[in-house]
Amino acid sequence: MSTVESMTGARNDAARAISSMASHVEGMVADAIDALLTLNTDLAERILRKESVANALEMHIDHAIQSSLQQGGLGAPETRRLVAMLKINKDLERVGDLAANIGRGICSRKDDARSRQDFSSLQPLAIAVSHLAKKTLRALARHDLMLATNALGETTRVDAYRDHVLHHLQQNPEGKAGHPGNLDLLVASRYLEQIADHCSNVAEGLIFWLGGRKPCSEEGKSRMAV
Repeated sequence: MSTVESMTGARNDAARAISSMASHVEGMVADAIDALLTLNTDLAERILRKESVANALEMHIDHAIQSSLQQGGLGAPETRRLVAMLKINKDLERVGDLAANIGRGICSRKDDARSRQDFSSLQPLAIAVSHLAKKTLRALARHDLMLATNALGETTRVDAYRDHVLHHLQQNPEGKAGHPGNLDLLVASRYLEQIADHCSNVAEGLIFWLGGRKPCSEEGKSRMAV
């Protein structure tokens, strides 16, 4: 096999593995949100079993991309796309970690009186994050540029519902004393917000990878910085 064929094979392998990881992480996020809203410990434990697979995929993808970059002989556009894939891979791994953190939190309260904590105020935020994650991760699995662009439109809704959660906590009379239930809500909402942030990063990276351009929002930031 020639060097060029080897490089092409490694890049294609990485692209296929990223698609697989996107589908796998999408399942982890869906399970995490369902487990959080229903306090389903079986789902939470399933997320933790999936975590090792996500970690193995991340390492495999990283190795394939690094091998392509180290072999050299790439033009600037191809190098930029491989670097974008590398960043997408790291963001995917982080989304999986955050989903697992939600699962661990639920499992830790399995025999705790706080397992009856009411997370209903998180539902709007959780649904918004779910929509963003599904669109982004399916766009990545299918290499769908239009769906990735559409996914970025979900970030405004996520921000609005995050503010709703914070307002709810501020209005809670027990919040000032650092009530454990409110702490649980705050931590869970932060995990959801971070999942949304990393999914947004994935969508932006995918737009660059497939379209060879920055998202409009990023282009605007660049112009403003000049």
